[in-house]
Amino acid sequence: MLLVLTALAVTACFAPVVRRVMLHQGVVDVPNHRSSHTVPTPRGAGWACVAGVLAVALVARVRGDGLPWLAVAAAVVMAMVGFVDDRRDVPALARLAAQVLVGAVYGWTLGGPLLAVVGAIVFPAAVNVVNFMDGINGITALTMAVWGLTALAVGLTHDIAGLTFLGAASAGSSLGFLPWNAPVARLFLGDVGSYLFGGLAAGGILIGWHEGAPLALLLAPLSIYLADTATTIIVRARRREPLLHAHRSHTYQRLVAAPCSWPHLAISLYAAGLAAAVTAAWAVLPFWPAVLATLAVLALYISSPALEHGRRRAAGSPIEAPR
Repeated sequence: MLLVLTALAVTACFAPVVRRVMLHQGVVDVPNHRSSHTVPTPRGAGWACVAGVLAVALVARVRGDGLPWLAVAAAVVMAMVGFVDDRRDVPALARLAAQVLVGAVYGWTLGGPLLAVVGAIVFPAAVNVVNFMDGINGITALTMAVWGLTALAVGLTHDIAGLTFLGAASAGSSLGFLPWNAPVARLFLGDVGSYLFGGLAAGGILIGWHEGAPLALLLAPLSIYLADTATTIIVRARRREPLLHAHRSHTYQRLVAAPCSWPHLAISLYAAGLAAAVTAAWAVLPFWPAVLATLAVLALYISSPALEHGRRRAAGSPIEAPR
């Protein structure tokens, strides 16, 4: 608990400092046709989360806890790549190459050639899924809190110190950032933050793989993110739409838009709550019931815009503008 509270406090305290610096440097997210916000907002709050993670590392070092330095270093490198993209709009292939390289190097140092291959896949997947889904207030902070608390519990249960650390750091820093991002956003994570959290999750999954932890339980909190991203890519590919172009096709984006017009925080709580439900299913149910429960929850989430649209039409509700 000390590690979670440390990350939370340090992130929350650094957030206003980061906000002032980003405003001074002009690192501001100006709304465009893909955006779900309407007011220019400074981004780069991921640096406050980096501070929270490093503070936890210092506390863990002083206490003599097991500290996954390489996982922390990999996540921080990912954050640095994300910040460069925040400032300079790095080409997609260059970003992907950096993600693959970091994942492969970390996997190799952790467990040799096989984990190098796994890391080269898991790091880009986790980083990009978190980045793609980080589009409305609170969604990544809440989802990563669910992932962090799950990883913390798995680490404690299976006596995996590195996973315990990454879980505590992720949960604490995401919750410390949350008040600055929801319900009204005064800061955005930016790519520096989404890359950091994607890197932390990827590092935790690889540690879990290496140490024999239940991988389904570590992946379950990311199930909503994975399902939303996968279905969006499949639908856009079938429509022959350019996959690298900005869009508003994600399920959470369609819930924001008319006729659904859900508030950001409601969608974020909904997504994180469903992710927690999937996680609980894998924690308490046998394999096949957990699979069926997961499919039911994911189907509910993906179909939510259509269900809400139908409900409003049946009720004769007027179409509202997105909030």
